[in-house]
Amino acid sequence: MKNLKNFNSFLLESQSSDSIDSICKKYLTIKFNKNQKFKNCGKYNNISIKIINREKISEDKPEWNSYIGSHHWGKKTSYIPEDEIWISGGLDPETFRRVLNHEIIEREMMRSLQEEKGMDPQTSWEQAHYYVKQMGF
Repeated sequence: MKNLKNFNSFLLESQSSDSIDSICKKYLTIKFNKNQKFKNCGKYNNISIKIINREKISEDKPEWNSYIGSHHWGKKTSYIPEDEIWISGGLDPETFRRVLNHEIIEREMMRSLQEEKGMDPQTSWEQAHYYVKQMGF
């Protein structure tokens, strides 16, 4: 997987990144009106982080009854724009940071496996998800 950062650099970046800290701080302030499906929470490099109102999104996308985060290269979420990550609102701050890091790393791994190796979404998810979980995210 070329163009993929060393895993340890993600761990360090997560704990010291101004952009991750900024996104996490904004997350704490997000409140939804009853009809809103999502809100912007900031950007990590060129990726927009959207906070999802699971109650509203799951009306059209029932998988969000069980998902708390995903991206375009996810198993069943190719409808998410390529430059976005979606994460559920209402998570505690520690869980949000962990899910944010998980989705950022998993997204890049899956993108590389699919675009550069021609791997199918399910297999790329199995491999990427396993490694991201091994990293503690």
